[in-house]
Amino acid sequence: MFKKLFDRSIDLKKRMFAVLAAAGIASNSLGFAVNIAVYGVNWITAACGICALIIGAAGVYGLKTGKVRVPLGIILGLIIIFEFPMLFLAYGASTFPYMLLGLFTIIAFCDEKRRGALFAAAMVYDGAVIGARFAFCDVITRYDSSEYFGTGLSAFLISAAAMFYCLSIIIRQYEDKNRELKKLADELGEINKLDAQTGIYNRSYLTEYLNGLVRGEKKFCAALIDLDNFKLINEKYGLPFGDMVITEFAGIINNASGTSGIAARYGGQKFMIVCIGDVMKTEDMLDNVRKEYAAFSVSEKQEEFTFSAGIEEYSHGMEISRIFRNAEEKLARAKVKGKNRVVSK
Repeated sequence: MFKKLFDRSIDLKKRMFAVLAAAGIASNSLGFAVNIAVYGVNWITAACGICALIIGAAGVYGLKTGKVRVPLGIILGLIIIFEFPMLFLAYGASTFPYMLLGLFTIIAFCDEKRRGALFAAAMVYDGAVIGARFAFCDVITRYDSSEYFGTGLSAFLISAAAMFYCLSIIIRQYEDKNRELKKLADELGEINKLDAQTGIYNRSYLTEYLNGLVRGEKKFCAALIDLDNFKLINEKYGLPFGDMVITEFAGIINNASGTSGIAARYGGQKFMIVCIGDVMKTEDMLDNVRKEYAAFSVSEKQEEFTFSAGIEEYSHGMEISRIFRNAEEKLARAKVKGKNRVVSK
């Protein structure tokens, strides 16, 4: 039962309606039983019994059919216009929590356009009832003060429980939504770090990652890679296969980088591997990449594809732009020297 109150697959208003209906049935049933036991049958006893039946019927109908708008209107109208003011006139301040519960239901259930006007009208109405209670105290029925404690305690407990569960439902809904939004924001943030075609990191995140390494003063190398003769591959085998080569190579360097750094697409057929460690470790990593890339190309086209790379080792105080520039210069020297090689000095 209580789990369903926090089940988000059920409409928020329906869950709060269940709380309101339960509170209405409980308060009226209790009022009816107490009045019968203490005072016998009188107009308040009869009113409590009738209200309990009406609220019970409306609550059951709303919960069974899922159509809560009309039953909700009946319950709100009954408790705000008739029942809670009646109890206050009869018992005085001991039933004041019920009137506050009535105002709370307006805030919780009415839409934004009507909420303010209805709340103001209810405040004026309740104010008039309170004024009448004190202005005509000699005429209006008053029960012995010995009965106030039980009446006031039950009013307080029922109203407090109803407001607790309604507010708990609203707060849980709000917190769940916040968690979902945060998760979505994290997912979108992660997506924004990735290259759309290959699924590895993009250049924007590459720069962010390098800045983090520089701030942490970690020793690392940046290897800028360019696929050799990629234009000829596109011309010979077609653009779809060229895209396949880009995606496959991205997967190879992403696996190779592992936990030692990251792989990112630098642009076009250029990639960068950031390796936490020295030049030798980076060269070993690139050697493994070369073997896997060649194995892929031979299996696909019986031809060995190659790449060229320039490695720049970070030194203290070096700017990111200089790392990129130096790696590009070394890559250019690798191309001039005949491609299919790595230049690190």
